[in-house]
Amino acid sequence: MAPATHEIVVLGANFGGVNVTHYLHRQIFPVLKKLDAELKFHVTVVSPNTHFFFKIAAPRALTKENAISNDDLFKPLTKAFDQYGESVTFIQGKAVGVNTDGKRIVEVELVSGGKQTLNYDTLFITTGTTSASPLWTLHDSHEKTIEAFKETQSRLPSSKTVLIAGAGPVGVETAGEVAFAHPNAKITLVAGGDVLEKQKLAVSIVSKAKKQLADYKVEIITNVRVKDTKAAESGTTVELSDGSSKTVDLFIDARGASTINNSFLPASWLDETGRVKADKAFKVTGDGKSDVSGIFVLGDIVAGSLNTAIELDAQVATATSHFAVDLAQKLGHKSSSGGLLSFVPGFGSSGPTIKEFKPMNALVVPIGPNGGVGQIMGFGAPSFLVKKGKAEKFLVELAEPSVNGKKYAQL
Repeated sequence: MAPATHEIVVLGANFGGVNVTHYLHRQIFPVLKKLDAELKFHVTVVSPNTHFFFKIAAPRALTKENAISNDDLFKPLTKAFDQYGESVTFIQGKAVGVNTDGKRIVEVELVSGGKQTLNYDTLFITTGTTSASPLWTLHDSHEKTIEAFKETQSRLPSSKTVLIAGAGPVGVETAGEVAFAHPNAKITLVAGGDVLEKQKLAVSIVSKAKKQLADYKVEIITNVRVKDTKAAESGTTVELSDGSSKTVDLFIDARGASTINNSFLPASWLDETGRVKADKAFKVTGDGKSDVSGIFVLGDIVAGSLNTAIELDAQVATATSHFAVDLAQKLGHKSSSGGLLSFVPGFGSSGPTIKEFKPMNALVVPIGPNGGVGQIMGFGAPSFLVKKGKAEKFLVELAEPSVNGKKYAQL
């Protein structure tokens, strides 16, 4: 009798879901099939979007039409999944419930209407977060983000005053990009704390960032939050937490996540911020009552996540390696003990190996196309390195290999 197909469900299809699907097919399934050639896998990807959004480049894309083309920013998911044939099924929809009481099913609400029930052996949750503005994350359809770009691009040339809320990497990058592209506009950057505060950078690097923003004549307001905004024909009035207000021609909300995409999950799985609690293997820890075996969580929705692409890459490798080792052990095979050359295909044990979570300690923040600030392995990155590494092209050259999977070698 042929062995049953191992059913894997991936919820979400931007960086997290796309990366997981590629990594499984290119790095994990080939190793497992060496242990048992009859093993069969099927991946069902569920997401409301039809296109991948390379959101890393959004701060530049919003400044001018064709600063970065839509073809570079948005790529159809068919490019990612069609290459795997019947091994991958894409369902356009959203998870509305997870049943762990023996049945191990996901309830999906289809974009086309109606519902569908999916059985899973392994579940990867990569639904992430949603920003208030569609400039930074997909609001289901990529068309909404394209329209947000068009509106911002059309309004910037005539905007004499621009207020950007949020001074994390996205807000800082946006301030630099807008100031460079529209030097006659008065730019104000409002930080709830300090500039790049949550990134825990060295004081000298934060000071350098402020200096570069000041060179672009960006006004920085720290330790003040945006309380409310009221849009009118004459502009947007922004009410601040210190009791003051500003009326500006254009308001750009870069404050990060406004919604954690967790509505389909039990509240007992979440921490106080609404993110999913997980162990060092990115397995959902649950509440001690639900059967959370074989459920992994990755990306911005992970409790304690730094919300960076660098961190996500490391999460994908760690979680999928644990999936592989767990499955190999269930089938009676031993996992690899590692070794000096175990990371090279063909060397060491033939079994899968656990990959510890060791993300590269790096952050690079362009401030305009000619430089910026960064910290790599605890050391400050010179501005010219930031320019070459990210500021010149905003990494758009990485979008295609992210979608087609070629960022990962095919074993």
